[in-house]
Amino acid sequence: MTLSNAVRQVLRMARHAYRDQPHTAELLRRQLSRLDEPLRVAISGRVKAGKSTLLNALVGEAIAPTDAGECTKVVTWYRNGTTPRITLYPKGNPVRELPVVRRGGALDIDLGGQSAEETDRLVVDWPAPFLRTTTLIDTPGVASINAQVSARTARFLEPDDDTPTEADAVVYLMRHLHTTDAEFLESFRDRGVARATSINTVAVLSRAAEIGAGRLDAMFSARAIARRYRTDPTLRGLAQHVVAVAGLIAFTGRTLRQSEYTALAQLSTLDKEELDTALLS
Repeated sequence: MTLSNAVRQVLRMARHAYRDQPHTAELLRRQLSRLDEPLRVAISGRVKAGKSTLLNALVGEAIAPTDAGECTKVVTWYRNGTTPRITLYPKGNPVRELPVVRRGGALDIDLGGQSAEETDRLVVDWPAPFLRTTTLIDTPGVASINAQVSARTARFLEPDDDTPTEADAVVYLMRHLHTTDAEFLESFRDRGVARATSINTVAVLSRAAEIGAGRLDAMFSARAIARRYRTDPTLRGLAQHVVAVAGLIAFTGRTLRQSEYTALAQLSTLDKEELDTALLS
């Protein structure tokens, strides 16, 4: 018997045992259903850490907003769908559909007058191969200048005792290890998705290509910093692994057009000195 089948059997037995307790039986039913659903991965981190850019790179399309301000103010689910659709879930009001609008090749989500404070979540259904096996959950930035924005992420990742978290794992983005990052990871290590261990949390040194003001060896430096963080006592017990990622480069690679490929092919023929000069811009 496989592990997944064994877990499924245990849940069925537990649900039968608690059949006279509707609330517990319903929680067990939800967990049983989740075994057949895509993995749910929450993407979290400080404001402007590159969460939405990384999400777009994983999906291979610009479906998460990446403007200069704080874009993600509402917990937003991105899941696989046959056709593009955006669903708004207000608190205490009926669910409604939002128009699917793309501007400049990117998805433009308008809440239609609904305030972020009165919104429980947004669900974006999108036809993408990556989303068939993984549902991505974009969360508001930690340490936002607006405390209510950060609180939405804390409420999502730190459920109460009666409600299990809806995320199976967390990818936590940071540009450097700040005290806020360590405090936030610690806050849900024992109560949220990580629970008893850090196995469900991966820390990402994001925007790695910008280290040292974007110098030519930025990625090499970022990898060295990530290696150092893996042995840092502060992070070692809070995250399973630390990796360096350049989200914007990853997104560009996933969405490369023929003209861009041609330009890169031409650059690859240059000698190193001329190439280094060309890549300074």
